[in-house]
This record gives sequence, C-alpha cells and structure tokens, in this order.
Amino acid sequence: MGTIRTLHDLAEVHTAVVFRDQAPQEHPEGNVRALAIRDVVSSTPVSWSELPRVVVAEKYRSNCLQEGDVVIPSRGDYYRAWLFIGADVPVLPVGQLNVIRPSAGLDAGYLVWFLNLPTTGAKLKQMLTGTSIKALTKTALQTLEVDLPDMGRQRRIAEVDQLGRRIAAIRHRLTELDGIEVAQLDGQIPQSGGTNA
Repeated sequence: MGTIRTLHDLAEVHTAVVFRDQAPQEHPEGNVRALAIRDVVSSTPVSWSELPRVVVAEKYRSNCLQEGDVVIPSRGDYYRAWLFIGADVPVLPVGQLNVIRPSAGLDAGYLVWFLNLPTTGAKLKQMLTGTSIKALTKTALQTLEVDLPDMGRQRRIAEVDQLGRRIAAIRHRLTELDGIEVAQLDGQIPQSGGTNA
C-alpha cells in the first residue's frame, strides 16, 4: 500500500488528564466538556455537543482536544478510535484515554480508519498489558506500525470512512425516531381491556 512507519514517527501521543483526588463536577456553565472512556466505547456515535459541561482549573485547558485529534481508549476491552472534529465548547479528555495528534504527513481521518481495521485491532490486542484489566500504554501505542500511502490516497480513504460513519449515525438517529414514534402511538391508541359485549 505505502511505506510503513511507527506511530511515534507520525504523531504526538499523550494520555488524558487523570483527576486522582476529585473528578470535575458537572455544571451547566462549565468551561469545558468532559470526554470519558464510556463515551468513546459507547455503541452510539459520540455527540461532542452533548458531553457534560464541567468546570476545571485554567491549567487543564491546554489539554483540550484540537480539531483533528484522534482519541482511543487506554484501558478495557474495546479500542475503537474516534476523530475529534470540533465542538461548541472545548473538550477535555479525562481518564483512561490516549490522544493522538497526527503530524503533517498523516491524515487524521485515515488514521482513525487504520486504527479501526480488524487487522490493526488484532495488533493492538497483542500490545495490551495487564491480566484482569487490559491497558494500551502510550509507549506501546507509539510502536504501532502504520501503513502509510500517499496523502491523496489517505484523504480518499478518510472521506469514504467518514461517509460510512455519517450513514451509521443517520441510521442510529432513524432508529431512535422510530422508537419515539412507536412510543407516542402506543400512548394514543386505547388498549382493549376486555371482550366486546
């Protein structure tokens, strides 16, 4: 496909902020939105604008996601990558997450596609440490070999992958709307409780 380079050579990798003493409290006027591992591993698409708003000290705001960052869990059983495309309020990844910031030679959308390939997932599983709770460390992640085609091909792959994600999000929303419609119809149709006289 292309050249093979390690992720260390293609991107900055850092871990999310871990609040050891007390987690930030949710507040309607919070200065950031908090992205936790539960949001990334959820089967529903991440809606950046619906993440909880929390108040954090100013020093943590430099850890907020930048457009084009790729987020992947650093613990657990699921290692699905997500692309950050921006939100109405800065988004702060917290807890057990790795954040990958691609350099100029690596398209972020392509990286998400590559990380979510079954073959890459199998490689990531081999990198996990721990017995009961599995962990994907920053150090291990940096050693991942990435198949790197030319930028034009990376962008085409990323566009097709993004289109597939949009289709999946639309299908998910249609299923939600179907459920709401059925619930409303069930509430409007009187239930027969006995036999006709």
